[in-house]
Amino acid sequence: MNPKSTSSHQSVQWFDKIPSSPEHVLAKKDHLSLFAQADLLQVIIRLFSLPSAETQIMLEKEVTDLQELLRCSNLPESDRLAEVYQQIRQQAQTLSLEAWVEEYHRLFEGSVACPINESGFIRRDKGAILSDIAGFYRAFGFDISQKTGEKADHLIGEIEFVVILLIMLAMTSEPEKTRTTHEALSAFSFDHLGEWLPSFCDCLAQTTVLPIYQHLAQLLQSTWSGIVAINHLPCRERDMEELPEKDGTPYECGMVAD
Repeated sequence: MNPKSTSSHQSVQWFDKIPSSPEHVLAKKDHLSLFAQADLLQVIIRLFSLPSAETQIMLEKEVTDLQELLRCSNLPESDRLAEVYQQIRQQAQTLSLEAWVEEYHRLFEGSVACPINESGFIRRDKGAILSDIAGFYRAFGFDISQKTGEKADHLIGEIEFVVILLIMLAMTSEPEKTRTTHEALSAFSFDHLGEWLPSFCDCLAQTTVLPIYQHLAQLLQSTWSGIVAINHLPCRERDMEELPEKDGTPYECGMVAD
């Protein structure tokens, strides 16, 4: 892959607690970039949903469609992301829908080879995690049950919530609403999605038997890292640029007790 990018690289900032939103970020919003980032996450949501004929049709579209989204998003390493997406498209064209669906069920349902929920990776009380996430959702009028029917900490639900915050951030022109929305995005990234997404991507890449899910893990990890960097979201002290080494804890890859 070509490591060069058409966008300038934004450094990821590490924090032990959530800082206030930087003034220069609040004052200089790129509305088109925020909308494009939301659209990219919507594509990823489709790819992490139960595979269907509609998913295959979506992947038949030319990669130039995604390249335009990447260009507008201003994410770092957009060329690399486009190449990963192209690999996903190519794999989808040769992969039978039956095999794809079977692997989806093996990974995320039944025996749950790779948990797709935050509580499968984070060492905190599950009830407290779900309650805190539900509080974020209620504050911004998001009801995951109407979207997926899944628990609040499901990957798709958490990404959907980030999509809503990015769109709200792009649409609001009032300084106080901008600050509130950015701080909610920062807090949700710091306390929830950003805390477990790297471990999930690492687990998925190591657990799946299909290359398409290995590349989906890459696409999700790199897209999220770019969104965190370009929006100056706080991160815990871990490397989000590369997938972390698997530590073999019982909280990964389906080994968490019910």
